[in-house]
Amino acid sequence: MKLIKSVLIVIVSSLLLLSLFGLYVYKSPALSIGKESYVFIDSADNIESISKKLESNYGLKFPFIFERISERINLNRWVKAGRYTVNPSMNLVELAKIFREGKMKTVNLVIRPLIGLEKLAALCGQKLEGDSSDFYKILNDTAFCQKYGFKKETIYAMVLPDTYNLYWHTEADELIIKMALEYQKYWNAERREKAKALGLSTIEVSILASIVSKETNKTDEMPVVAGLYLNRMQIGMPLQADPTIKFALNEPGLRRVLKTHLSIESPYNTYINKGLPPGPICIASKQSIDCVLNATKHAYLYMCAKEDFSGYHNFAKDYNVHLQNAKRYQKALNKNGITE
Repeated sequence: MKLIKSVLIVIVSSLLLLSLFGLYVYKSPALSIGKESYVFIDSADNIESISKKLESNYGLKFPFIFERISERINLNRWVKAGRYTVNPSMNLVELAKIFREGKMKTVNLVIRPLIGLEKLAALCGQKLEGDSSDFYKILNDTAFCQKYGFKKETIYAMVLPDTYNLYWHTEADELIIKMALEYQKYWNAERREKAKALGLSTIEVSILASIVSKETNKTDEMPVVAGLYLNRMQIGMPLQADPTIKFALNEPGLRRVLKTHLSIESPYNTYINKGLPPGPICIASKQSIDCVLNATKHAYLYMCAKEDFSGYHNFAKDYNVHLQNAKRYQKALNKNGITE
């Protein structure tokens, strides 16, 4: 009798200990992290790989039990690629459920003006699941660009600087579709009418705006610079825009454009070729686009950076006055030892 009683006590105690252990496992924090963190789940991930990822990077406790819970809720069937937020207080059940229910966080892709396609593709590769080469490839895909009314050379025009709220697993083609929708929204009836009044297409406005963006970072000067280029186009004068030479040379950091640079054979050489280049030379800022659409009306045909290196320009109607302005600027360059 005493033996039976002892056995029962052992069994009950064991069951109680198992229950307490189970309660501890299910209720205690599942991860050894000190703050809220992001978990990136790839398209190819499954229960096993998620468990290993959590164990190696986030200190998952009891991975075997996590996997059994995940199997019970059929996680393999429902899990989606994405960026998920996990916090220190989550237990194993809560952890498995966020992946089962697809409670993923979005990513803010911040696209700033003045960057090129290479940097844009690299940024997408950093922020989203896809590789940067996937984004670069599609931005250079002639057939894909044509779907939205662009060419490889003009696709820059469709990319507007903004913060795009996306899921981490957003693919390259989905991103372009979103950008195209934002482009259509931005180019409302009023802006299209202003472009038409200037005799330009929306793409041509973006091309000119990209040059203006690179010519000056002074917002108050942009409408004046835009007006000057429009004056040149109106009389059939080459744009003679130094930023296009730097683009053709692939030397964005070039501080001094010399006569030897002006002979480069390129459709982007606006000293040799009249009119606008084939496409934007960077992603134009929205401000510069609006400055082109609302360009200042004046008679200026010439400009030269100010000799005080303030970032502003001296403008002139007369070529001889321009030569004097240019002489002062070149003198300042020489004085400061700026040769290239």
